[in-house]
Amino acid sequence: MTRNINDSAYKYLFKNKKIFLQLLQSFVNEDFVKEIKVEDIEYFEKSFISEEFLDRESDLIYKIRFKDKDIYIYILLEFQSTVDKTIPVRLLLYVSQLYDLLYKHSKKGKLPNIFPIVLYNGVDNWTIPTNIRDLIESNIADKYIPKMEYYLIVEKDIPDEVLERLHNLVAAVVYLEKQKSEEKLLNEAIDKVIEFIKEEELIDIQMFTNWFKKMFKEDIEEDNISKIKDLTEVKPMLTLLAEKIEKRGIKRGIKRGIKKGIQKGIQKGELKGKIEGKIEGKIEKSQQNLIRLMTKKFSLTKQEIELIQSCNDLDKLDLALEEILFANTKEEVLKNLK
Repeated sequence: MTRNINDSAYKYLFKNKKIFLQLLQSFVNEDFVKEIKVEDIEYFEKSFISEEFLDRESDLIYKIRFKDKDIYIYILLEFQSTVDKTIPVRLLLYVSQLYDLLYKHSKKGKLPNIFPIVLYNGVDNWTIPTNIRDLIESNIADKYIPKMEYYLIVEKDIPDEVLERLHNLVAAVVYLEKQKSEEKLLNEAIDKVIEFIKEEELIDIQMFTNWFKKMFKEDIEEDNISKIKDLTEVKPMLTLLAEKIEKRGIKRGIKRGIKKGIQKGIQKGELKGKIEGKIEGKIEKSQQNLIRLMTKKFSLTKQEIELIQSCNDLDKLDLALEEILFANTKEEVLKNLK
């Protein structure tokens, strides 16, 4: 089975009990959630569940100790670009399988509550019922018809004002998700994201940075992330990643533009001019970012600024931007421009 990169990135993040609790208390409007503490939470390992269960990377199960009883929270990570109309049926199946497992291991008393959640980050509007009852005909007595409600979290529908008010790590995650379709917006979002996570613990900030890397499929060594000592080291790293993502988006846009231009019969000279204009704009932006980041980390002389401004090789500028994260001297960075 092919794994969705979004699934593994989110699963990595929400296996952290503190971040998982922050997700619940930020976006699940149910009274019992308010009373949960980190020490009440236990990640439910699926190592002894059926192969079918194990084969699904898109779910998380937590066991919560609540008022001397166990509650299981089942989160389905639904990260398809479009809405899957089978979700209510699939959830009923998954919850039934979990109950089957719990029943086999139960000793006495009633089965525990299972609270199902769907976390959706797609672009389409959610149009399917949140209760399987609404998908079933009413030709027999209602008491024989299955009913199961799930709690739906649609990331794109969470207003920015709510995220501003929450001002935490999961708000930063959702905020970045809402910008991801427009690569050029990611760079602009970094300042706000840094503000959101500034009160978080260092280990959680490192996990957030790793999530960003995994989510947007950018290559940066995990060892370098683990060496982050404070928030000031995170911003240049995220800025660089956002720059690379934006550049990737521009390249895709240029390729799409070329294809579309050919299809429409655009003259070769006009197309070339547009592409060259975009590349020139990218070179200028890379020069500006390199000057800004180096000035903040090392300070630059007038001659060094002129050296950066005279470099029109985008690959060299990109190398310099990557080097700045880990360089101890500015000479290590500037040598990439020569």
